Amino acid sequence: MPFKPINTAGIDGNQTTLNYMNTPDECPMCHRGVHPRLVIGVTLGLPNEAESELRIVFQCTRTQCQEAFLGYYDFKSGAQQGPFYLLGSVAPMEPTEANFSESIADVSSDFIEIYNQAMTAESHGLDQITGIGLRKALEFLIKDFLINQYPSKAEEIKGKTLGKCIDEDVADPNVKASAKLATWLANDETHYVRKWEDKDINDLKILIRLTVNWIDSVLLTQKYVKSMNP
Repeated sequence: MPFKPINTAGIDGNQTTLNYMNTPDECPMCHRGVHPRLVIGVTLGLPNEAESELRIVFQCTRTQCQEAFLGYYDFKSGAQQGPFYLLGSVAPMEPTEANFSESIADVSSDFIEIYNQAMTAESHGLDQITGIGLRKALEFLIKDFLINQYPSKAEEIKGKTLGKCIDEDVADPNVKASAKLATWLANDETHYVRKWEDKDINDLKILIRLTVNWIDSVLLTQKYVKSMNP
């Protein structure tokens, strides 16, 4: 991919033409594919020096959006290419709200709210608290599901630890297995020493989604059994 030139200004107001590579092809605010308008470039540090950085202000060209955002470019240099700046990330990032089924929303709307707040934290680079939020979301999901299944045990379930709820009250083997694994990884996000060093936040999100899917299957099965009971 060929370099593109851009006129930039530093903190002293001096202008320099720099080469950059890669233009964002998706707006981080509306998440639509776009060819954004380049507004202005700003350099941090001495241009074309190893510690320098480039910021480019872009504007979404969708009429319904038109938001401005920053492209963060890092200095690179090769024997053949010479100095240039490569796109590393964009900001701000408006998170895409996760969608869940009507069954899950009916049973645990709090889970959905907490989960989406955790994803908002992740989109803002707050990776140290994302896992903590997911751990809380998982507990609300499991306890709300169990209270839905056993209304008479609501107070008992509320007072139990998440692990005990899963071991003692979750009947479906698939929900139990995925929820237990998700809890192990979620607990890792709150502890000083990680137990599952070969797993990360992405594995946790997969296991929570898997748990959601199994719970959804249980709820849908119960719904149709009840509605079609002769």
